[in-house]
Amino acid sequence: MNHRLLVGIDDTDELDWDVGTGKLARRLLDDIADAFDLPPVGVVRQQFLVDDRVPYTTHNSGACLRFDAPRGLVPEIVSHVGDYLTENCAPNADPGLCVAYRDDVATPIVDWGHRASTDVLDATDARALADEHDVFLDDYGGTGDGVVGALAAVGRTAEGDTGRFVEYGRLRDYGDTVTVRTLTADGIRVVDEDEQPLETGAVATHGWLRPQLRDGHPTLPVEPDGETYRPANLDQRGSHP
Repeated sequence: MNHRLLVGIDDTDELDWDVGTGKLARRLLDDIADAFDLPPVGVVRQQFLVDDRVPYTTHNSGACLRFDAPRGLVPEIVSHVGDYLTENCAPNADPGLCVAYRDDVATPIVDWGHRASTDVLDATDARALADEHDVFLDDYGGTGDGVVGALAAVGRTAEGDTGRFVEYGRLRDYGDTVTVRTLTADGIRVVDEDEQPLETGAVATHGWLRPQLRDGHPTLPVEPDGETYRPANLDQRGSHP
C-alpha cells in the first residue's frame, strides 16, 4: 500500500542563478520518480512572508514534491535528495530539506507552515520542532536557513488547502485551450466563481495554468472569458514560474 510522501525544499538558489527553487523542484521530481520508480503527484509552490527581515532571493517561496510511496523510504530519499541538492543548488545557497509522510506531519508542523506566511521564524526553532515530532529536517550548506521554509512547505502541503501546483501531470503541455473534461480526466478539478464543479466547457490557459491545492487535490478556479473560461488566479503569474 502506498502513502503520500512529501519532500520540502527551500533556499536552493541565489540572485542571477538561472535555476530557481521551482525549476529545481520540477527536475528533482522526475529524478526521484525515475530513481525509485515512484508515481509523482506534482510539485506545490508555497508562498511565505515577504519582509525585509527575512533573507530570501526573489519571492520567498518554497516547494513541496508529492509522491505515492511505500512506507520506509525516508532514509533512502533523504540520502538521494541530499546528494542532489549538494550537486545542483547554487554555490551560495542555503538549502533546507524536509522529508515526511503526510500521515506523520503533526498539527504543530502544519501551524508552522501557516506562521511562515505571517511571522519571521527561526531555523533553530524549526529544527527543534522537527525533532520533537520525529520529522527529518536538515540543511545542505550556507546559513542553513532553508530549513525554515522546507519544514513550512511540508506542513502547509500536508494540510492540503494552501499553495499552487507548478508541476502536475501534463500541466505545461495543454497549449492555448484545454477542455474541462480533459482537465477532470487528468485529476484536476475545475470550479466556477461559486466553487461549483464544472463538467463541460473549455479553459483558455493564457500560457499559465496553475491549479491550487484544495482538499488535498489540484483545483483550478476559473471565471468567464468570452465563450470559454480563464484561470481565476492569472494575476499571480508574475510572482513565480
